[in-house]
Amino acid sequence: MKNFIIIFLSFSYFSTYSQQSTPKLLVSVVVDQMKYEYVDRFWNEFGEKGIKKLVNEGIFCRNTHYNYIPTYTGPGHASIFTGTTPSVHGIIGNNWYSRKDFSPVYCAGDWASQTICLCKKPHEKTNPGSGQMSPISLLCNTVGDQLKIKDSLSKVFGVSIKDRGAILSTGALADGAYWLNYNAKWITSSFYRNNLPEWVVKFHKNHTVESYMNNSWKGTNFEYDLNKIFLETGPSSIKASPKGNNYTLDFSKELIKNENLGIDHHTDFLVISFSSTDYVGHKYGPDAEEVKSMYLNLDQQIADLIEFLESHCGSKEFIISLTADHGAGTSTGEIEKKRLKGGNFISREIFPELNSQLELKFGVPNILARYSNMQFYINHQKIDSFNISKIEVFEEARNWLKKQSSVDEVYSIKTLANAMWSLKINSLINGIYPERSGDIFLTLKPGYIEWATKTGTTHGTHYNYDSHVPLFFYGFNIRPKQIYRNVKIIDIAPTLSILLKSAFPNACTGNPIGEVFKNKN
Repeated sequence: MKNFIIIFLSFSYFSTYSQQSTPKLLVSVVVDQMKYEYVDRFWNEFGEKGIKKLVNEGIFCRNTHYNYIPTYTGPGHASIFTGTTPSVHGIIGNNWYSRKDFSPVYCAGDWASQTICLCKKPHEKTNPGSGQMSPISLLCNTVGDQLKIKDSLSKVFGVSIKDRGAILSTGALADGAYWLNYNAKWITSSFYRNNLPEWVVKFHKNHTVESYMNNSWKGTNFEYDLNKIFLETGPSSIKASPKGNNYTLDFSKELIKNENLGIDHHTDFLVISFSSTDYVGHKYGPDAEEVKSMYLNLDQQIADLIEFLESHCGSKEFIISLTADHGAGTSTGEIEKKRLKGGNFISREIFPELNSQLELKFGVPNILARYSNMQFYINHQKIDSFNISKIEVFEEARNWLKKQSSVDEVYSIKTLANAMWSLKINSLINGIYPERSGDIFLTLKPGYIEWATKTGTTHGTHYNYDSHVPLFFYGFNIRPKQIYRNVKIIDIAPTLSILLKSAFPNACTGNPIGEVFKNKN
């Protein structure tokens, strides 16, 4: 009887929701490198109309985690919007190597596409192929793809400083994706269109990078002359400042207005990925005042976005979702200062040293061909020609790597298949696509990051500091609630699909967050 009541109530929530109309516009915000803890850490200094508004008037999932390794930008955006892991969608990192010839592969790269920009020559030295991009490496559909299949008049766009943030989040059927080139100009590729729309041309005339970088960026203990930085390092310097997010938001608002998003009953979908938080996070580390300043600025930018959407679409006629593509580890300098466990794993030193050890053992140089994403690629043709066993190579590599103070464990596909279930094992398996991944996989001990300096930070592991991210839903038919149960990042896509009344992405392995559709407090 109890089970029947639960099933009936769950059905009632979804049925009640399904009787409502869809929002005019769904805006999915991804904040690059936003750690979950930032919401509470900076709470007292946030305004009332930004992140606090999302918390107080929306749904806040406090226990949202990535369920794969490695936690990087490309896989993050792909997983959020396909509802599955790299083991299915194939985006195993920002970069990887071809298993045929060990040539580098970029997650959004596409040599068949051409740069569409304002430059006189698409591939002049100031813009070397930065528009040769598309979602060709993404192996399954996104939320946006399913929306377009359902209603071809719905519009789907992506905007991000980083190409992968705009492209992998929106999929193959998107009406457009825009990102910055090396001169901080908004560009796209011939995968989407053959020329820039006139409104983009006007945007560049009315919103020069220099106009954003004409003042200073100040904190209690820092001050940067942005105009001086701009003059010394060029337009791309906007990316690593709060102004990069302003530039992204202003472009997104112009896109909404000029592409007529959110004005009729054909629900539109826009992904805005704020990348500047990641550039600043990498440079200074999560405990730096500069990072705090970035999130106080982000809070104002979210407030600006909400106010704009209320004016453009009508109050609560839209939905905003907000999450992050990964978190970040504590800087090694901070770890040492606080006498915590952790440190650096410097792959550029480990890789040649391990190859030397294998040569000492087997008498053959360069048995390992490449390293990427905490994975080593074995040169199978070479070891086969010398009649060296792959198992022997793995065992020797594992024994040597395990002696490194930063390394937790080392695996192969075979040892993973036979390992006892754990969160770590499951995360590793979820992150492997055998036709693209390496042969030897390692995990780091808690507190260790793949980074060469004591300042700044990176990400990539399965630990909470990298995997735990905030998740909000705000707007149309959303009632305030905080959810404390575990939510996986792959649960976002089916939730968005229900909000859009479209099919789940075709390879989705996540589950919808049922509490989002409950219309009563």
